[in-house]
Amino acid sequence: DMNLNLLKDFPAPSWEEWKELVVESLKGRDFDKALKTRTYEGILLEPIYRKEDIQDLEFPKSDPGQAPFVRGNDPQKLIDEGWYIAQKQNEKDFSKLNEIIKDELNRGLTMINFCMSNCREGIMINSLEDFETLLEGIDILAAPLFIQSSITSRQSFPLLLQYLEKNGISSEELQGALGVDPIGEFAMKGFLSLNFDEVWQKIEDIVITRLKHAPKMKSFVIDSTVYENAGASAVQELAFVLATAISYLKKLIDKGIDIDMLAPLFSVKLSLGSNFFMEIAKIRAFRLLWAEMIKAFGGNEQSQKIWIHGRTADFNKSVYDLYVNMLRTTTEGFSGVIGGVDSLEITPFDSVVAKNTEFSRRMARNQQLILKEEAHFSKVADPAGGSYYIESLTAQLSDLAWKLMQGIEGMGGMLTALQSGKIHEMLEETAKAKIDAVNRRRDVFVGVNMYANPDDKYQPPMKLNKFEYQDNMMLLDHGPIKPIRLLEQVEELRAMVSAKAPKIMLLN
Repeated sequence: DMNLNLLKDFPAPSWEEWKELVVESLKGRDFDKALKTRTYEGILLEPIYRKEDIQDLEFPKSDPGQAPFVRGNDPQKLIDEGWYIAQKQNEKDFSKLNEIIKDELNRGLTMINFCMSNCREGIMINSLEDFETLLEGIDILAAPLFIQSSITSRQSFPLLLQYLEKNGISSEELQGALGVDPIGEFAMKGFLSLNFDEVWQKIEDIVITRLKHAPKMKSFVIDSTVYENAGASAVQELAFVLATAISYLKKLIDKGIDIDMLAPLFSVKLSLGSNFFMEIAKIRAFRLLWAEMIKAFGGNEQSQKIWIHGRTADFNKSVYDLYVNMLRTTTEGFSGVIGGVDSLEITPFDSVVAKNTEFSRRMARNQQLILKEEAHFSKVADPAGGSYYIESLTAQLSDLAWKLMQGIEGMGGMLTALQSGKIHEMLEETAKAKIDAVNRRRDVFVGVNMYANPDDKYQPPMKLNKFEYQDNMMLLDHGPIKPIRLLEQVEELRAMVSAKAPKIMLLN
């Protein structure tokens, strides 16, 4: 019938009509128990989302590039350039590292990402010659640096300034990050060689120097992976990062530094886990939370933007069926791109068991290039916008994270909550629930607790480098936030069973 009108002749069923049919099909099973899911964040996921679920929300009505920036900071820049491909560098020989970086810049890398002394694979830069060897023949204005540095490192930025001056590069044009996160560093190591009075003085010095010489370069990289690697939920991850930022902002504002000068010096590093839609919502929710927080401090709209660096998680990676990790990091990187990260680091699939090979590094880089160059996700501003599910999840995550952040502030702030052991307690509770779900197969991990390859051999995880404690260092009373792996118990059980395979004796 040419006169058929789909909208008129087939009216949309109401929620009540749909639910009535579903209840009938459940044959006596409880609707809520059968179709609703409680997440580790405490959010009850509905079986279906509708326009009514987001009609009272304000942020979905904004355009990409408009406050509160849930939908992205700068859609035109994204479409013109895409996100930064920022694979992490771990090679400690500066000549070799220089060759690796130059090779990878020719193969799709667009940001130079490494860690200095405050992480387990840190690179120690102790002299101007180190910087010269590392950066020889590399244009750091075209491929910005993203460096996580230790609060105890006194030389990193002065040495970089010397390098710039010697090579005729304007420090005022320098972008990217050379950032610290002393509270995160304290949580990860369990000690610091400075007390926090010295830390607060040091971050003031860093900020004043940075504003004077390189105002476009971030001074802070607040790192959520410390907490995510210990089992944090998305709500905990967001709240801990927010509470950490508040600690720094309060101290610096008390020193008389204006919020609109301070806020642009911040960046955050968020972990990207395997819960696809939750991770998309987490990134969007953080931009909303950041904008609201800076607004509460009196910051203008431009100051409410935040640089988000996404990194695929270590917490959920397996030592069995290693190539499945490549599939995991693909979906994790995908969620980061859909959520709108500014720079992205996809960990090579073999990171859990060995120092990466050239092959595994190339695969990780190519995962990003496929998302960017073949799938063209950099050409779409906020592809998640308008999804009733993701918009609703974004709102719920931001509400819960804000409340948890307020609770941490009520304890006296992030540092006090950390020193009292409250952060440890929260993480242990969430990690226990996640590990239990894996052990009971409520959460499926392909190749480990389900669909396992019986011929697969156990590979022991790579041992983590230990941080060296020295006398007179300030200790965290409850010890460091220790990284764990979600699949460790199941993997060890499989390894033990495989080692004790029964022997068959044939008797005539």
